[in-house]
Amino acid sequence: MPQTHVTSMLKILMFISLLLSLAGCQRAKDVDYLWQDYSQRLAHVIDQAYSPPPFEPLQLGKAKITEQAPITVSILETLSLGHCPLGRLIADHNSTLGKVAPPSQQLIYQIRFIQLAPACIDTLEPSPLKTKLTRALEQKQDNAMQYFNRVLTRDRSITKSLFIGYDSLVLGEMRAGRFELESAIGQLLSIKRNITQGLWQQIDTTQIEPALALMAHQTLLQRYLRALAYSQAQLHGLNDYLSTHSASVACRPGHANRKQEILQNVFHKYYLAQTQAYLSQLNQLHYRLSEPLLALFEGSSHQPFIDHYFGQQPDALPEQLKTQMRRHVKWWQAFRQSCNIKPPSR
Repeated sequence: MPQTHVTSMLKILMFISLLLSLAGCQRAKDVDYLWQDYSQRLAHVIDQAYSPPPFEPLQLGKAKITEQAPITVSILETLSLGHCPLGRLIADHNSTLGKVAPPSQQLIYQIRFIQLAPACIDTLEPSPLKTKLTRALEQKQDNAMQYFNRVLTRDRSITKSLFIGYDSLVLGEMRAGRFELESAIGQLLSIKRNITQGLWQQIDTTQIEPALALMAHQTLLQRYLRALAYSQAQLHGLNDYLSTHSASVACRPGHANRKQEILQNVFHKYYLAQTQAYLSQLNQLHYRLSEPLLALFEGSSHQPFIDHYFGQQPDALPEQLKTQMRRHVKWWQAFRQSCNIKPPSR
């Protein structure tokens, strides 16, 4: 092959490699990128420094659970229950492994006890053991929801899902992991409803660990929480900034200069086309997740945290964000009307 052809081929390959490397260096449009990009462009046109507000989201607090001493069945007493599946269940629980079982396994034991105890009790003659098992059954039925809430507030997979770190959702990629998250929440919520209604035999305890495993392997929820809290904080700060500098960008009635036209282009190109699109996708996630999560954590010590991020009360983050979005659009409407600027062509 002639030397000139080799040189040309090398140049083409180097050019393609450069394009690929530049594409790989493009920053993902997560919540930090979108708000920083939009606010910096506004500040550049307005020519006034903008300092983003401090970001201090509400973090998950430590769970508070009251402990109640359970009625126990000794190893000797289980010898009288060898004919019952309940006897084997109690024997396994009395082992060393049972005593240090995680919250999920403790919940499974409580429910399995409730499911197996009635049939076993019916086989026993009147005796102190039968009385003890009857009392233990009643106690476990009364306390089953406490054990369920202990899973919600102490299981590592759930506390990890509710921890707000540094990662957030990316524009156009918010559906990844949603099906798995909804499936896990739905399975846990079904178990809770059966406990509430006393439908013990309808509870499939084999669903508990897989549901928690799904929670452990997805990051959608924690990234959603950060995206929501960060968006609310940034939009609130940006609205205050625009209100402070309204006079510096005000038009003479019906007259807009080049600076004001550029400012409106920033709003259309970087807020409406990107940031508002991001908030819209965030709202779609809220619509899918809020009702089941509020129902799942109702009555647990994490309920105030879930209410803050998914509730409909005025001080909840979703409502605060909607308030700031309305405030933002009103500022731009007033700006456009005062300058008599036509919206830019698409």
